[in-house]
Amino acid sequence: MKKIVVGFGLLMLSAVAQAAQTQAEQLKYKLAGLNSFQASFQQQVVDAQNKVVQADGEGVLTLQQPANFRFEVLTPSPNLLVGDGKTLWHYDQELEQVNIYNANKEVGLTPFALLTSTDAALWAQYDVTGERDHFVITPKDKNNAVQALTLVFSGIGLAKMEVKNSEGQTSQFEFITSQNNVAIDPTLFKFTPPANVEVDDQRNK
Repeated sequence: MKKIVVGFGLLMLSAVAQAAQTQAEQLKYKLAGLNSFQASFQQQVVDAQNKVVQADGEGVLTLQQPANFRFEVLTPSPNLLVGDGKTLWHYDQELEQVNIYNANKEVGLTPFALLTSTDAALWAQYDVTGERDHFVITPKDKNNAVQALTLVFSGIGLAKMEVKNSEGQTSQFEFITSQNNVAIDPTLFKFTPPANVEVDDQRNK
């Protein structure tokens, strides 16, 4: 009887592992069909008690395979995150500060990178749940600043996205006027720091 129980337990663990792999593969398949994506968004931020702490955010998200993304918040606090697969730029306009990182070293710090990556080593750092048009990506590293990334698809494109941070706040994005698989200006994935801003280049540190 003990052998049967143990055998059943191992079978269940195997089934769970297989399902998890299938869910990740489903998401990879969805993303593989999205060669490029560009959309304006409306952003709302809620706290751990689901109380709205910001309701007037606006910006633009641009993605292009492979490894290119541009996440630009226009209001209420201008903020820009740009990656081209080699370099990652973060520009905080209010602080007049630009941080530059080696994308290969820092790419594992954010699930955003998964949206334009097929790197098996990178995907191995995350768990994926969900199916069809709704997926949740969670980092295996509990110290990650992003605790969960939720993606909701409509057809081949993204309709909504939620980002939960380590402080319990969730940023909710609703995409509008989106375009799927269109030509994207490659200069959008490069960034030159404006004059008279503080630049902290972390690439060689």
